[in-house]
Formats: sequence, C-alpha cells, structure tokens
Amino acid sequence: MKDELRILLRKVRESAKISIALAAKRAFVDERTWRSWETLKGAVYERQPSDKALWSFFQRSGIEMPQAFKARANGNPLGQVLSIATYKGGVGKSPITISVAARLVEQSFRVAVVTDDGVFRGMSSDGRGPAPETLASKIDFYDERDLKASPAELKKMKKEIRDNVTNLPREEQQIGEIIYGHLIETVERKKLATENLSDLVTRYDYVFLDINVNIELIRRHADLVAIILDSDCYYSIQSAQAFLADLRAIKCRKAAPSYFGLVTNCDVGGVSSELEEFVGDLPDLNDEILEELMQSKRAQILRRERIYQMIRALDFPILSTEMTASYKVAIEHYNESRAFLDGYCYFHSLADVAPHSHAAGEIRRLTEELINKL
Repeated sequence: MKDELRILLRKVRESAKISIALAAKRAFVDERTWRSWETLKGAVYERQPSDKALWSFFQRSGIEMPQAFKARANGNPLGQVLSIATYKGGVGKSPITISVAARLVEQSFRVAVVTDDGVFRGMSSDGRGPAPETLASKIDFYDERDLKASPAELKKMKKEIRDNVTNLPREEQQIGEIIYGHLIETVERKKLATENLSDLVTRYDYVFLDINVNIELIRRHADLVAIILDSDCYYSIQSAQAFLADLRAIKCRKAAPSYFGLVTNCDVGGVSSELEEFVGDLPDLNDEILEELMQSKRAQILRRERIYQMIRALDFPILSTEMTASYKVAIEHYNESRAFLDGYCYFHSLADVAPHSHAAGEIRRLTEELINKL
C-alpha cells in the first residue's frame, strides 16, 4: 500500500477518535497488524490490508470509505455469502444462523437471510415476524421463492409440473396439484421475482443462506459453508458427508466455497439416559441399580467419544469453536414463562433473549471465527 494511503488511514482513524486496538478489532486483525498498515514504507513491517479488512473497519465504525480505498476494490461488491447448513433437521441450523446474523447486526453490518425453511414460511404467511426493536428485526429476511431462478432452473421445475400434474388424466390432476402445490407456487412466485441473489450481495455486507432444498444456490454463491455435526448423533455425520458430496458434485464456474465442520451439542462426557445425577449417592441405593447406572454412563461416554473421533476423521477442516447444548438451556429458560406460540421461534436470536448467557458467548466466538475464515 502506498504511503499516502497509510497516512490517510491513520488520519481517518485519529479523526474518528478510534484507538489502534479498537480499529484492529473492527478489521478482525490483531493490533500489530494494524500498526503495520500505518507504518510508512521502508520500515520493518510493510504489510497492506485486504479489501475485506478495510471494508469491515469502515462499516463497523460508521465511516464513509474514502474514494482512494474504494478504488482498490475494482468496483466489485464486498458482500460475503455464508451458509450454516446440513441435510439433517433438528440440529440447530436455523437458530444458529439467525443468532450469528443478529450478532453481525449488533456490530452495525447490513445483514440478510435467504431461506427455504418451512417454519419461516408458515409464520410469515400468518403475519408473524421478529419483535420490534430487537436485533432480529434489523435482519432482512427473504423467501428463496422470491428470488429469480435461472432459465434452466425454471425450465426444470416447469417440466416436473407437466410430468406430474398437467399431463396426468383429468381425474388425477387434483391430487397432483396437492402433492406439487409447493412447486407450482414456487414457479409462480419466481416468475414475479425482480431480483436475484447477486443483487442482494451488492446491497448487504453479509447474506446468509438458510437453505436445505435448493443447495445449488449455496454452491453457486456461498463463500463459506459451515456444515453442522451433532456430536451426539451418528446420522449427522452421514448427513454432512452426503451434503458435502452433493455440493461438490454441482458443476459451477465459480470457485468452490470454503467448507468447515461445526461441532454442536459438544458436552464432554455426555449424560446417561437414566439421569443418574438425580439419584446421587443415596445410601440405600441398590448396588445392582447403581452398577446399571454406571455402566450406562460409561457406554454413553464411549459412544460420544467414538462420534467425536469420527468427526475429526472427516476430510474437511473443523472449526475450533465447538458449541455445547447451552443454547437449549437458554431457550428452555426463555420459554418457561411463555405460552407455546410466544416461545422461541424462527425470528428469535440468542443475542436478544439471552445476551449474557453462555450460549450467546459461543455465538460471539463462532461469529468471529466465521468472519476471520472468509
């Protein structure tokens, strides 16, 4: 980076009364790295910031990026696309996605979530959404059906409708319309769509793909994919492998995204199904029952260890942030005094309902690591 840009960077930072420590944090780098960016040419450290680091600093600081720095980006959109995904349901994909998105909103980033989630669609059709004044309310949510489809994708969907509905005998078409109603609605909505995913990337700093069906969207647009691996479920490993294999099989000119495993439900040792912690060391506990409980506990521990070893043997890197089941505890605590329909839902984030919880801390660490991996 030229000396005049180094001087400009220092001038902008000092004018905004931002310390080097805070500037480094907002650029997702350490203080030494930031200092090197402000050091004039010929010094020991002669580094230059990436476009992403500069973009993060200016965006998070609420400062308009000087034209001299904008020119370095060559006019390309700086928005990043992430997906926390897997085929298996019930492993926290959507809650983690929304909580990470909310964490970025909290840091003044513009964030959108594109989803094909059935719960989201059901709640949206009922007119439900995020509570006002929450971090989740500052996230822009998009139904994947409202984004343009490529001509090839649209043609494929129309053919499926013809083969399974239109071309059926008249007496069978009604049944076909029920079975393929979701696909018919998707085609109709995509015909009316006015923008595609690429358009969103130019408007937002981060776009999350909470996608479980149209994974081609992830392959064609994502910069990073975190695949969930539930450390208490063998099937989540098989699901993750199948998901990644399908992503890799999609032919695309765009460079493949970075793939990482995200270990969840990672409670060391596990808890036996007999809940022996409620039994304790009662003096009158039958020795035979006590031995059964201990055997069950040992079996559960060994099972968890085997699953964890299988996760570590996968052929893609694992994120260092490992999530426990603390988010379940936070959600249960939130739901205790609420009616069923008022409980934790798609439009909630841990930053809103339990900002000081262990679970929220895990989300903060996960967010930092994901951004640093981009």
